[in-house]
Amino acid sequence: MKRPFVLFIFLQFFNPTFTYSQSTQLDSLYSEVHKFQKSENFDTADHNYINLLNSIGKEYYFKNIDSLYYYSQKAQKLSAKTKYVEGSVLALAGISHCQSYKGENDKAIKSLEKAYVIANKNKDAKLQILALNRLGILNYDIGNHAEALKAYLMAIEIATATNDILNLSFVKENIAHLYLAQKDYKQSLIIYKEIQKLNHQLGEDVYKAQSSSNIADLYVKLKDFENAKIYIDSSIVIFEEKKIDDWLAYSYMVKGDLYLKQNRPKLALYWYDKALTLHEDLNDDRSKAQLLNSLSEAYFKLYNYVDAEENAIASLDIGKRLSLLDDSKTSNNLLYKINKNNNNIDSALKYHEVYKLLSDSISRKENLNSLGILKTKLEFEKQQKDVELANEKAKARQNIYIYLSLIILAILALIIFLLRKQSKARKKFNNELRLKTKALEKREEELNAINATKDKLFSIIGHDLRGPINALASVLSMLKEDEITQEEFLDFTPKVKNDVDAISFTLNNLLSWGRTQMTGSKTEPSNFDIHELITENIKLLKKTANNKGISITNTSPTNTAVWADINQIDVVIRNLLSNAIKFSHPDGVISVNAIKEDGFLKISIKDKGVGMSPEILSEIFNSKNTTLITTYGTSNEKGTGLGLSLCKEMVNNNDGEIFVVSEINEGSIFYFTIPLRENNKK
Repeated sequence: MKRPFVLFIFLQFFNPTFTYSQSTQLDSLYSEVHKFQKSENFDTADHNYINLLNSIGKEYYFKNIDSLYYYSQKAQKLSAKTKYVEGSVLALAGISHCQSYKGENDKAIKSLEKAYVIANKNKDAKLQILALNRLGILNYDIGNHAEALKAYLMAIEIATATNDILNLSFVKENIAHLYLAQKDYKQSLIIYKEIQKLNHQLGEDVYKAQSSSNIADLYVKLKDFENAKIYIDSSIVIFEEKKIDDWLAYSYMVKGDLYLKQNRPKLALYWYDKALTLHEDLNDDRSKAQLLNSLSEAYFKLYNYVDAEENAIASLDIGKRLSLLDDSKTSNNLLYKINKNNNNIDSALKYHEVYKLLSDSISRKENLNSLGILKTKLEFEKQQKDVELANEKAKARQNIYIYLSLIILAILALIIFLLRKQSKARKKFNNELRLKTKALEKREEELNAINATKDKLFSIIGHDLRGPINALASVLSMLKEDEITQEEFLDFTPKVKNDVDAISFTLNNLLSWGRTQMTGSKTEPSNFDIHELITENIKLLKKTANNKGISITNTSPTNTAVWADINQIDVVIRNLLSNAIKFSHPDGVISVNAIKEDGFLKISIKDKGVGMSPEILSEIFNSKNTTLITTYGTSNEKGTGLGLSLCKEMVNNNDGEIFVVSEINEGSIFYFTIPLRENNKK
């Protein structure tokens, strides 16, 4: 019988294709690890990276025990650091296998118990089953069958509760193996019939083949060679096709046992040799010890005592190292027979004494195990009955509470219905009154806002637009009346051009602001590149800046998409740049920069101009301020004071914030934020 099933969870739980091509799989996994380590944002705490480490360790499970230990330890440290449950459980299972392989069974059990505590604490059923199944396997290997059965039964309870057919099949297979070790062939066969039904539901050929190979071994022990051959041949076909070497080696050994039991040692030897060849690339010394004893027996029957002794000694070495009592007993018995036939009486007696001691020890242990298994089974059944009884009592109490609750709810519902019916008219009246009051208050606020907007508009039109327009009209009138010559008119052209630009800029701001104040402005956000928008505005204002000898630098990051209304942000950038030019000293420098902060892009426009006093700073973005703050630029440029008010409204419309840092004669830095993605609000 093959050693109990080991359960794996990597990426997807129980994926049998992992074992089909280990070399290809390892290459692929190493390639993925290399990509992770070379990536710009590589983080060892990444769960996908830890999964890769555990996957690589799993590939070394029957190949290289040192590599398995290295990757499992590494995955465990990273998982513990980041509290990654699945990574910790899988890594501890790998570490336990290495400890068990080295004969450190107490440490191996502690590792698995730790894995179970982690899985149980996080209520992860699959990881709980993994840890329990491994505990059962390890306890079985060291001869503690009662503890093994206890762990298996707990795993079956969880698998049944979660309808986990796959794990249920695997754990039941291990219980069947346990009964077989107790020579309870009838019970073992009954369980295998249950397993076959579960495997039929799963519809996976590999699982069917695994069960079939164990059933074949059972039939060999029952000397039903016809059924044994049917089952083992069907298994070998699947394992050869899928290239599952560990199970194929086991199936070859079962076929060898079939011929050995029929006293056909030459045929048995053929299949044993095929199994031994596969074991050269497998780190499965527990199964190898059994195979070496079978080889020794085949050589013994062929009177080849040299090879028989060599294989028996090799098996004995493994048995001593891993504390495999059954295999050691068989090895000592074979060595006794070999030395007896070679007339090495002293050696024969020595091996026979050890054989007898082991037989007595195993016999006592089997008796204790049988009693322990029976006791464990009875305790588990009693525990289940107690739980069922407690559940029934709890359910009965719950039903009583439900009925009482329903009655109380019905009474409360009746009272509430009567109260609501009585107060319905009053609430309706109060609601209507409250709505009308709110409507009147809202209307009053709107009228006040409209009046304030009207006053602002007339103030701007009367003071800020009339002056430049009158000046322009005066110059044109002088030209028309021949009061100035065309050459003299050309001297006025730069001033006229500046006035026209100022009028145009003011009108654009006036229209945008007026629209938001009078009718509301619809914000239509989209993704756009902020660097390109800043660059376009710098180009637009370049001539104005050049007239004052001012240079503008744009160090905002390229290819940075933001989520906002491009037209509104365009107005914001143009106004802030225009102000920076206006209040900068000639030959100054203006810098535009942007950084990412918590899902937002913070844009700054910095100048080294005249700056602002604390009094102006406190009023500049004050929403309660009803007057527009107007100041003159360094070249006596006149403004409306409207631009900053418009900037604040448009930034707020796009879920951003705007603020300024400034000192007199040190310059100003205007900051505003806009989202980097949709639905990102401060």
